[in-house]
Amino acid sequence: MPSEGRGALVKALMFRVALAFAALFLANSHGFAQAPPLRNDQIDIAYVPPTGPDYQTIYQGLQARKVLEELRAFLAPLKLPRKIMVEVKQCGGLEELYQPGQPVVICYEYVAELQKLAAGIPADGSGAMGVTREDAVVGAFIQAVLQQTASAVFDVLDTPIWGREEDAADKLAAFLMLQFGPDAARKLMLGASYFFAASNRTWTGVDFSDEQGTEAQRYYNYLCIAYGFDPKLFGDFYDGQGNATSNGQTVVLPPSREFWCPKEYTDEKWAFDTQILPHVDLNLLQQVLSQDWLKPYTGP
Repeated sequence: MPSEGRGALVKALMFRVALAFAALFLANSHGFAQAPPLRNDQIDIAYVPPTGPDYQTIYQGLQARKVLEELRAFLAPLKLPRKIMVEVKQCGGLEELYQPGQPVVICYEYVAELQKLAAGIPADGSGAMGVTREDAVVGAFIQAVLQQTASAVFDVLDTPIWGREEDAADKLAAFLMLQFGPDAARKLMLGASYFFAASNRTWTGVDFSDEQGTEAQRYYNYLCIAYGFDPKLFGDFYDGQGNATSNGQTVVLPPSREFWCPKEYTDEKWAFDTQILPHVDLNLLQQVLSQDWLKPYTGP
């Protein structure tokens, strides 16, 4: 299959991933049907019960909507040489970064923080850049799932990485989020960048020795990759002068960074095409695309 055809299939697959995760937060009466027969047997999943009552609602909601089962089905085309465990659990903090050979973890605390921060957005989406509450939750949630899973994929595929692995996984997640189609890409990137900007560590410069970039750095990385992907779609990420500020901080790309953004996006595309796409089973990918993933949710 020509590279253009493979790219189109991958884009379509990732758009369906976005829709599936969006349903978790956007629909009160809709969610996932029973898990489809497709599954990646190299991915094990677990919903770990929280130790107290604070996260019971989140635990029950994720489990009832079969979020991890859907993720395992969507990843069926990815050929992995060994197993990856993906679990949601109470962590005692917002996140647990992936460690080689250990599970991919999404924390109940992180989901709760998304909901808390999103509650501060005006209901009509009249805040900065028109970010809605739904954009903030869905964009940040998908970003976290893709970023953590990307780290595990790098590990099991022995993907060569220059620089910090967490940064590479972060940028791969951003790249994938841009392949969902213009409308979804716009919402997802706005949501993810809003969470970086609104989180407690934003702009503080805390712990520059950490293996992961600060929220401020991640914020500008996402703006840059998005702008490099489509300067028209994300034109408001750069005002030509870099003068837009909030609390004394520049909130759009300055000219010194904007110049490099097209190359940053091109570098990410080259890395994906050469390192990840060869491990995708294109026949299984077509089966995944034939599935009707979203149906009314009839569970509790």
